[in-house]
Amino acid sequence: QPSAQAIVVLSGGRNLDAPEYGNVDTVNMFSLERLRYAAWLQRRTHLPILITGGKVFDSSRPAEAELIQQVLTEEFQIPVTWIETNSRNSWENAAMSQPILKEAGITRIYLVTQAWHMPRARMAFEAVDLEVIPAPTGFSNRNGDAPLILDFLPSGDALMTNYYVAHEWLGILWYQLRYL
Repeated sequence: QPSAQAIVVLSGGRNLDAPEYGNVDTVNMFSLERLRYAAWLQRRTHLPILITGGKVFDSSRPAEAELIQQVLTEEFQIPVTWIETNSRNSWENAAMSQPILKEAGITRIYLVTQAWHMPRARMAFEAVDLEVIPAPTGFSNRNGDAPLILDFLPSGDALMTNYYVAHEWLGILWYQLRYL
């Protein structure tokens, strides 16, 4: 399989008015996990990066992609080649990133997002005729290790994992009904 021509990083949310950073918005744990993996991948491949993510709920705040760009460049010293700041969901991430990539002659990308989000994100980017090489991060399993007795006890982690699974299944269904 040929290698990718660029790295695309999907925003994953923000922390509003973070007091530890002077009461300004910053990336949340999902965006941080994604941008950290993108930095690692960029250092190994030297590929250009596109960050995508807009202003989902409050147009007076910076776009999520701008927050990721700030952390990537200032804290990780990783250059960002393109930034897309108008999308509000993964489908729009794909639709609005594709023209930017097409203009640069890019048709094959590494797509960076959470492992549990990859099927829906990949569907969106492939629907706009981009070849996706999945670059997932944030796995929630132990690579096939035998289950521990604690795995069968109720936990907050299990509840959150179930929430994300249900969210993604509903998201895939919604995309099929709305966009496909």
